[in-house]
Amino acid sequence: MSILFGFWIIGYALGFMGFLLLYKTNFLQGLYLALLTIFGNAQLVDAAMVGLATSFLTLAMVITWSYTQRS
Repeated sequence: MSILFGFWIIGYALGFMGFLLLYKTNFLQGLYLALLTIFGNAQLVDAAMVGLATSFLTLAMVITWSYTQRS
């Protein structure tokens, strides 16, 4: 049970950082504005951008974990 709780906490933290990454970086702000003009729905673009930012953070976490697990 504690392992599942740990994964939940890590997922929450990554989602939180992804959300902050979306609103605090200029690159993602430019991408956000471009997608907003294409799709026109701010909620859809918000969800997609947070998912994109979180996926980058998750990828970094998995790569870091894989390097620490080498024998």
